[in-house]
Amino acid sequence: MNKADLIVSNALIRIVGVFETNSKLDATIKRFKTSNYSEEIINDESSFYKNYWYPEFRDLYFLKKEKSSATILKKSLNETVEFIVRVDKTTNERTTLNAKIEDVEIFLFENNLDFFTIDLSIEINSLSGYSDLMYCARSFETQLLKGEEKSSWVNFIESNILTGIKITSDNQKVKVDEYSGSKFKLYSVIDLKENIEQQSRLELLYDLGSVAKIGSAGGNEYFSPSESYLNQLLENKITVFNNYDILPLFDSFTVLGNNILTDDKNAFQNTTWSSLYFRIFIHNLYIKYNLFRFNSDMIEDSVKVRNQFEQFLNNYNLSHISYNFLPNTIYQEHRKSMDIDMELSKFQQRINRISQAIQEEKQSRSNLLLGVVGFFTSISSISPILSFVDNIKEKSGLHPILFYVSLIVLVFVVGIPILIYMFPDKYNKLKRKWKSR
Repeated sequence: MNKADLIVSNALIRIVGVFETNSKLDATIKRFKTSNYSEEIINDESSFYKNYWYPEFRDLYFLKKEKSSATILKKSLNETVEFIVRVDKTTNERTTLNAKIEDVEIFLFENNLDFFTIDLSIEINSLSGYSDLMYCARSFETQLLKGEEKSSWVNFIESNILTGIKITSDNQKVKVDEYSGSKFKLYSVIDLKENIEQQSRLELLYDLGSVAKIGSAGGNEYFSPSESYLNQLLENKITVFNNYDILPLFDSFTVLGNNILTDDKNAFQNTTWSSLYFRIFIHNLYIKYNLFRFNSDMIEDSVKVRNQFEQFLNNYNLSHISYNFLPNTIYQEHRKSMDIDMELSKFQQRINRISQAIQEEKQSRSNLLLGVVGFFTSISSISPILSFVDNIKEKSGLHPILFYVSLIVLVFVVGIPILIYMFPDKYNKLKRKWKSR
């Protein structure tokens, strides 16, 4: 059996990227609606969502009942792009792939760290064709052809999907580019026409999830994984039913099997993967990227980040999300593949160390302040101070104006370092603002 020639009967191929805005949420919603996006509104009249999801997760991603809930906007684009898959180094001949951009979704959150998703399809039904599509779609720098003109995939997305919002740095620095990497996340559900043995399915899960050449796992290719590495990656696989397996990895979530999807795009079988389970994927990505951002922002304002992090955990760090076992299993295994719990633990330790250091600094500054207050309270009245200053003025022989100007300068010279010492966070914040003006 040549795995590359396996026939795909149905597929859901979706890429996910992260972006940030400086606008308020209402302004961002308006911006996308102006570009023909419409807001998703769900009425749970049948109580399906109520009975399927725990309230916290349900209200975050479906019924939008909390301030922290995601606002989800959708648009059907139905535009075809031509990816350059590879270029022959000898003949300079291009191999291209036509892909159709179907549906686009925008997930907006209250803290302005947001996501976009793009559904892609091809007319080719071979597994190798879908492998090429996933290879091209995940990379920022994949080249697109428009006639003979080339542009990068990421620039196309910025202009045509994100209404001009930048996610990569060029002439200007884009903050999200500091931790988004150069690859989009892949979410794919591939339904093969025939059922294959599980070992072959697991090997293909590696090939597709790692965006490796079909046949790499289980073969003798140059980049074929060692047995131990393959087994290590497959530790997080989810095998519940006989007809499919799931492999969550750091950059991808891959489902492969037989009889997973139907021809009816709106069938429950399809929406289970495209909407219900996909939002588990989005939720874990949201946690992961916020951890990236918290670590980045910690340098700028540790006190503010500490408070934001605690509030973030209260809203989003859920232990269970569903009354059904499979969504919880997917949620936990995907978290594990992304090392979310380990990173949360390490960041919490960092927060605790910073909190302890802040407390010690506050205690030190409080002791200094108490000393200063004690000094002044030990003086019975202000009159001796004024007399003392007046006495110095007489002995100095300076003109009164010159004396008092010198005294004010002295107060500033002594007082400002004391204030900087007592309020270092405020000083550092003002210093950064001055440098970036």
